[in-house]
Amino acid sequence: MLPYGPYRPDIAETNPAMSRHVLNVNPRKDSQGISYHPRRSLQPTTGAMVFPSTPRGALAVVQRSGVFKAYFGSMDKLYEMDSTYQFVEIGTGYAVPAGNSWGMLQYGDRLIVTNTFDGMLEWDIESPTTVDLIADAPKARSGFVWGEMIIALDCDGDNRIMMNSAPGSYTNWKTRGAAAQEFADGEALMGGGVVNDGQAVVIQRAAVRLLTLTGTERIFRSDRFPGDVGAVSPESIVQIPGGVAFMDSSGPQIATAQGVLAIGDNKVARTFVASVGDIAAVTGAYDPELKQIVWRKSDTELLTYDLATQEFVPVNESTAYVIRMSNPALTLEELDQFGNMETLPYPLDSNAWKGGRPRLAALDADFKFGFFDGSPLAAQMDTATLTDNVSMLVSWLAPVTDDPEATATLGVRDRLPDAVSYKTPSTMTASGRCAVRGRGKCIVVRVDHAAGATWTYDRGIEIPPNGISKGGPK
Repeated sequence: MLPYGPYRPDIAETNPAMSRHVLNVNPRKDSQGISYHPRRSLQPTTGAMVFPSTPRGALAVVQRSGVFKAYFGSMDKLYEMDSTYQFVEIGTGYAVPAGNSWGMLQYGDRLIVTNTFDGMLEWDIESPTTVDLIADAPKARSGFVWGEMIIALDCDGDNRIMMNSAPGSYTNWKTRGAAAQEFADGEALMGGGVVNDGQAVVIQRAAVRLLTLTGTERIFRSDRFPGDVGAVSPESIVQIPGGVAFMDSSGPQIATAQGVLAIGDNKVARTFVASVGDIAAVTGAYDPELKQIVWRKSDTELLTYDLATQEFVPVNESTAYVIRMSNPALTLEELDQFGNMETLPYPLDSNAWKGGRPRLAALDADFKFGFFDGSPLAAQMDTATLTDNVSMLVSWLAPVTDDPEATATLGVRDRLPDAVSYKTPSTMTASGRCAVRGRGKCIVVRVDHAAGATWTYDRGIEIPPNGISKGGPK
């Protein structure tokens, strides 16, 4: 079998069982290495309101009942999204600095939002009234909750200052352990997150520091990890189980209590950095359902990292913002707001109607909210490159997939520096084979699955014994 293998655009294509082109799929480990299965498209929710402005930050919070709520910010306003996906203004008159977004976090029953101009504000998610200023809190660019404290970063006009609230309080920034610390090296503070109950990481532009609770009056100590990697922006930082992922100028990283791992090296980092227009504009989110990190590369491109397989896959999907979210559970009566049985956007057994399951959501290109519950995206995978010092004539291929409509396209060339010449796509016959014809010393096969196609796996290509012959000039 000629397998696809993992996506490896950064290394030579002559490495065995590696693919330089994979698109719009999810990876899966099997007995032969990495195979692929469909990835669903973004489905805007029926009746969803268009977000009124360019999103500048968002957060999903969890109420005591377990119901999720989503909050979005623009440059000058704050909004709550209700259960029918309408945006309700809860605050106005703000001025998020150019190039920045709202920092958002949940502290108990409070939504905490902050920026370096308006300061730190609170909103009661259980008994909402008004958005109020937290009087003694710093004007911070970002922050996170750890050890019952708010860790605020880039405070009061100094991007090297980190401040923490008193343990057990989000309003006390002056006594009972509340403190400030300046980091002389490592450049600007960007963000951070929790790695375990007793430790967290703070990420600067060119440094990552481990915070450890001490159980003393000092509360915690700070230790810098070796190296000079850091986050290009607060928006690229993603909280994941047991760690914090972020985008460095050299590519994607994950920080844990043990250190920092360059997860993209010798995989996708070089290609990603070279192809992204503005790496500081990359934003991220965590998909707890698929257990994937999703970085939004541009308006039409995502890069996913699957934690189980430790593999990347690029995705072509139009989005304006990605967020971890869950919809509220709905009864059959409440489904009436979405139409009748013929016009419902999802089947009755879809995850879209099951509340309390956090997963990946997004604003689409029109700023409408939705989940990735749509039909499968059009998928495309190239096999590893097969090479020989003599010419190979290929006449038959057999895709190893349960998609009866999949097409196989043979690509040939005589020298690796040459451009691949792709032949006419071929569909499967009743025997499961695809009739192709092409000759070259370097062979690659591209398999396509149509958008909306029904399939569950694709492992690669088998070339039958009579499907290839060798000969011709060396």
